[in-house]
Amino acid sequence: MKLLLLKLPVLFGFIVAACSTQTSPDLAVETAASFAEVADAPPSGQSGEDVPLAERKVIREGEIYFECSDIQETSTFLRNEVSASKGYISNESSNSYGERTERRMSLRIPSDQLDGLLQKIQSHAVHIENMNIRSEDVTEQYIDVEARLKTKKELETRYMELLKQARNVEEILGLERELANVRGEIESMQGRLNYLGDRVALSTLTVSFYVEGAREFGFLKKATEGIGAGWENLLWFVVFLINLWPFVLFFGVLLFWLLRRKKTPPPMR
Repeated sequence: MKLLLLKLPVLFGFIVAACSTQTSPDLAVETAASFAEVADAPPSGQSGEDVPLAERKVIREGEIYFECSDIQETSTFLRNEVSASKGYISNESSNSYGERTERRMSLRIPSDQLDGLLQKIQSHAVHIENMNIRSEDVTEQYIDVEARLKTKKELETRYMELLKQARNVEEILGLERELANVRGEIESMQGRLNYLGDRVALSTLTVSFYVEGAREFGFLKKATEGIGAGWENLLWFVVFLINLWPFVLFFGVLLFWLLRRKKTPPPMR
C-alpha cells in the first residue's frame, strides 16, 4: 500500500505530461520532429532477398542486330508484333551508306513477352549479327523507396494534425514549411517509384536491321562518272600550272640568258 502511494505522484506526472502533449503546439512540434528523424532512418522490414521469385522487380532490356531480306517488310512485321503485345515504338531512325540500308527501332513491350518477341525475330531474320539481353534486379531498391514513401506519408498526416492545433503564426509557418518539405520528398519518391515500375513493367528492346543491295559493276554508270572525274582532274591540273607561273617566268629568263651568253663570242685579246 505504501509503495502504491509512493508511485501515485509519478503516475500523476505522466498524466499531466500526456495532457500537455495534446494541448501544447510547441511540444507537438518537437514530437513531430522526433517522428521525422524516425522517418529518415532506413526502413527495417522485408528485404529484397525475402521476396518470392514471381514477385521480384526485374528490369530487362537489350539490343539485337540482324540482316533481313526486306526493310519495309521487317518494319511492318515489328509494328504488328509490338501492337499485338500492347507495346509501342519510342524511337525510329534509318540511314543508307554504300550498298547497305539500315533501320533502327526502340521497342517498349511488356516484360513477360520479351522472350517470345526475340524468338519471332530470330525466325524472321536472315542472319543474327549480335544479340545482348540484360537483367537488373531492383527489388530491394523498390521496397526501400516504397517503405520510405509510406513513412513520409504518415509524417505528412502527423504534420497536418499538428497544424490544426497550432496557436500562433510562428507555429503555423514552421509547420507549413516542414509540411512543404515532406510533400516535396513524397513527390520525388513517388516519381522514382513510378520510374522503376515503368521500367519493370515494360522492357526496352533496341532492334537494328539492314539489307544489302545488289552488287552490280554498272559499267555505263562508272564510265560516266569517270569522264566527269577526268575532266575535273584536267581543270585542277591547269589551275596547278597557273599557280606555277613565277617559277616558269624565272626559269624562262634564266634559260634565255644562258642561251644568249653561249651565242656571244668571247672578246679578242
